[in-house]
Amino acid sequence: MTSTFTPAFDINKTGTTSALGRELRLRRLFAADGKTVTVALDQAVPRGVAPRLATIGSTFANIAEGQPDAVTITKGLAGPLFGGNPNPVPWILKASMFSVEFHPTYDATIGSVEDAVKLGAEAVAVGISAGSANQVAMFEMLTNVVEEAHIWGLPVVCHAYPSGEMWGDRKGSTESVLYASRAAAELGTDIVKTWYTGSTAEFAKVVEGTPAIVVAAGGAPANSPLDVLKQAASVVEAGGHGMTCGRNIWQAENPAKMVSALKAVIHGGESPEVAAKILD
Repeated sequence: MTSTFTPAFDINKTGTTSALGRELRLRRLFAADGKTVTVALDQAVPRGVAPRLATIGSTFANIAEGQPDAVTITKGLAGPLFGGNPNPVPWILKASMFSVEFHPTYDATIGSVEDAVKLGAEAVAVGISAGSANQVAMFEMLTNVVEEAHIWGLPVVCHAYPSGEMWGDRKGSTESVLYASRAAAELGTDIVKTWYTGSTAEFAKVVEGTPAIVVAAGGAPANSPLDVLKQAASVVEAGGHGMTCGRNIWQAENPAKMVSALKAVIHGGESPEVAAKILD
């Protein structure tokens, strides 16, 4: 299944309104083909300060060499990474945060739409834990963020995960992923980042049922870089608009080369096996 990127707005009809700002910012997060390779660097609080995140300056510099389409970071990293940078990477402000160990199904508010506008972010991102006891609070938080962000012409990214305890053994199923993704879209989210469902056919059901731009999360560390590239190819074939990867990029032997290999698959249409040669 192929995908043709359809912007949320027709630039010729937006006029001088906040819709124009939203459209232009969305364009900066995606390449001309409407797809993105975004690197998630917001994982120190959710999952612990891994060695590569402890040395965030050098890690980011290496990633930037690969020229990702965007990065996702928290506001406290914006100054150290972008201050004085003559050619900053487009970035997304992560404005909510969970913790695997301490509050796995509740995204606490850690940033605001105002922060994103003041600091020059292209979008604001928040997470929801669908199927959890905290679902109602997360939906209310997302709704409020969408309403405020769109006033200021700022796109919203929702990390929509069916991570709640109420799913039982259905957690991670296509049914649960589609529910989380669809909920985020129905609340007005522009870009939905959600779990990959294991195959092209199953992820296509998520894309088809989500009236928003869908990208896949990179997921837990893969067994091999080739597996990451195969997932990327599957996501695009299913109609997804790319991937946002964290650990599978910044824990790679050479993060810059991993970004380049993903771009070869997602933007260049290369097979995973051919793109993997970039890693040699």
